[in-house]
Order: sequence, then structure tokens, then C-alpha cells
Amino acid sequence: MVKNKLSIIMTAYNVAGYISSSIESVIAQTNHNFNLIIVDDCSTDQTQKIIRLYEQKYDWIFVVCHKQNSGVSSARNTGLKYATGEFVTFIDGDDWVEPDYVEHFLKKFADYDVDMVTCGFFNEGENGKVKNKLAPNQTSIVGRDEAIKQIIKMTGTVMGYTWNKAYIRSIIMDNNLSFQTDLDLMEDQVFNVEYATVSREFYFDNVPLYHYISRKDSITKRFAMENVRDVGVARMKIYKAIRDSSRKEKNQLQ
Repeated sequence: MVKNKLSIIMTAYNVAGYISSSIESVIAQTNHNFNLIIVDDCSTDQTQKIIRLYEQKYDWIFVVCHKQNSGVSSARNTGLKYATGEFVTFIDGDDWVEPDYVEHFLKKFADYDVDMVTCGFFNEGENGKVKNKLAPNQTSIVGRDEAIKQIIKMTGTVMGYTWNKAYIRSIIMDNNLSFQTDLDLMEDQVFNVEYATVSREFYFDNVPLYHYISRKDSITKRFAMENVRDVGVARMKIYKAIRDSSRKEKNQLQ
């Protein structure tokens, strides 16, 4: 068995009150064939101290600390540089995952010849109340067009998030994919569309394994007006990725 088959990239910025719960949920995984890369984006609270203590305790945890705050996209890109697993996924440092989160991804990749695997999620308030409606378990294997359609939808269990998806790392590396550092919003959706345009088949599953915590100080709430620009830029990038992919396919058929 390949050691550390899945690389989990956890990004953190001033999440001292939550990061331990997030890491503990990873420690509690039923399948331990993974490593954890924690990228701290120059936190000013006790986040770095906490994650260094975990790094000292577990040899499969690796910590990288940015010298200056650069944003979540930059932190994810840093994590990708240090990832070694065949597969890769992302966790935010103030969220947490179910014990079979890793097992789910690794088993589906082993059972099916696909380039992406998804799971469902709980959208919770800080009081622990679940906001989203959970549907009966549904699975499907879809092609590129349907995958992109689900990624850019504003509802559903797929959407543009990275934390409910696992990817083949070689596809990311071979196509020089990275997160857009000039965006504070929808950067994950752009990444997912770009990944989808160079992939073949996708395993979609809505079993809820990720706990996304909606916090009052989230960037989408704090900078509503400023985000208008990011939405426009992100949509342009998504359109370009889809257009370029369609052109490439047409040229290959000629």
C-alpha cells in the first residue's frame, strides 16, 4: 500500500479557536493513508503555536508558515507545492470532517476510473444548527460537460468548493493548475472548472462528510461590495476556460 496516498492541505489564518477541532477530526480518520500539510497564512493569534505542537506530535503533519499574509489562494498553492500524495484535497482550518472522509475518497478512486470524487456537506451556523437540506444518498458518474454545469451551479452538493472534492495530483501538476491569487471570492470555482476541462469522468456523491461552518466574519459577508469585482473576473476566467477547452476539442476532431 502506498503511504500517504492522499495529501490533505489545510489552510489557516487566525483560527486559534477552531484549528484544534479541525486537526482532531483529521486525526480521527478511519483510514490513515494520508498526510496533512497545514499552511498558516501569517496568523497574528495563537494559530502557529497550536499547529506547531501538533507537528511535533505527529510525523505525518507538516507545517508551512507564510512570512506575510497572502490570502487563501496563495496558501493552497503553497500546500500543492509540498503535496506528495497521488490524490489531494483541501480543508479550511475552521471546519471539520467526518471520520470516514479520507476512506470515502480513497475507496471511490480505487473502485472507479475517475478524475474527481466529491462528497456532500453540512452547512452549519456557529451554533451547530444545520442550514442546508440533506437529501437521500445519490451517486453518479458524469462527463465533463455535466461536471462543469454542477460546479458552476449556486445550489446542490457539488458547487465550486474544493473541500468536498478530491483530485488527482498529477492532473493538477501536468496542467500547471493553481488558484488565482488575484481573487478573494470564487477562486475555488475557477480552479474546479479549469480542472474539469482537462479531466474525463467525475464521481459525484452527496453523502455529507464535511462540516462547513458559516461564520459572521467570513470574507463573503465582510466585503460584499468589493466582491462584485471578483465575481465578474471569476466568471470571465470560467468562460475562458470553457471556451478554450471547446476550441481544443474541435481542433483535435479536425
